Amino acid sequence: MATRAFRGNHFAVFPEKLVIPCILSGSRIGDTVLDPFMGSGTTAAAARRLQRRFIGCELNRSYLDLQHLR
Repeated sequence: MATRAFRGNHFAVFPEKLVIPCILSGSRIGDTVLDPFMGSGTTAAAARRLQRRFIGCELNRSYLDLQHLR
């Protein structure tokens, strides 16, 4: 699945349609989703849209602004 265009400085933003099936198959409403490589926050945005809590980890502090844009 191809990466998606994103108005931020991140080289590999993937589409939500890649993570949505994973979130739906591995969690229920109200569960917590963990993303150990948060990047631009695609998984966080999808998790919130699907009524899940979210925990994300990211080593690159410059991606914080990208995550807040989502």
